[in-house]
Amino acid sequence: MDRSEILRRFEQYLDTALAEESPPAGIPAEILEGDPPAESSPMDWYTMWSAVTALTQEVRLQGRAFKQMGETLSADAERRSRKESLGGLLEMRERLQRGLDAIRDRAELQPVLWDRIFKERWRQVQHALDVVRALEEGYRLTLGYLDDLLFQFQVVPIECQGRKFDPRKMNAVDVEETEAADEGTVVSVYRMGYEWNGELFRPAQVRVARRPRSVATNE
Repeated sequence: MDRSEILRRFEQYLDTALAEESPPAGIPAEILEGDPPAESSPMDWYTMWSAVTALTQEVRLQGRAFKQMGETLSADAERRSRKESLGGLLEMRERLQRGLDAIRDRAELQPVLWDRIFKERWRQVQHALDVVRALEEGYRLTLGYLDDLLFQFQVVPIECQGRKFDPRKMNAVDVEETEAADEGTVVSVYRMGYEWNGELFRPAQVRVARRPRSVATNE
């Protein structure tokens, strides 16, 4: 092989090695072209930084809003659960109060002639009365404990008896015509009402006095 042939083949190799290659698939041409002009770089970096900053702030705001929403839902769930528990305690208190009222309304028994003759019978009666007295004391102590517990939960009974009817806190379920009380006065309470944390928890059910129709007509 002569010298001219060797030079020709070397030139072909160089032409092949230095030939322009096609860009790889999937990569934009602007990236392969190199860095953008110097005058546009500061503006692009500023825009990108502004976008990142705005996105970061938005993520923080969304995170804060999500946290507040979670706290609100948790507080609402806790309030509903506590309200249900308080409703159960108030129902228990009313039943105990009815039992205590029934015991206190009992008639006092005194021994009669037959009890003096049959003393064993009177001893049995006295034993039953002792049980009733113990039951009364148990009702009283339990009610006292419940009242202290409700006070700790800021549950306060609504005072109604002998007071002016308040439609914001009371429901009038009955009317009594009487001259013994001023018109619109609560003469009896069927069901106690309560306030919780300064708000109405349950309205009271009451009977309200009204002047007799005959008296109102004569006037």
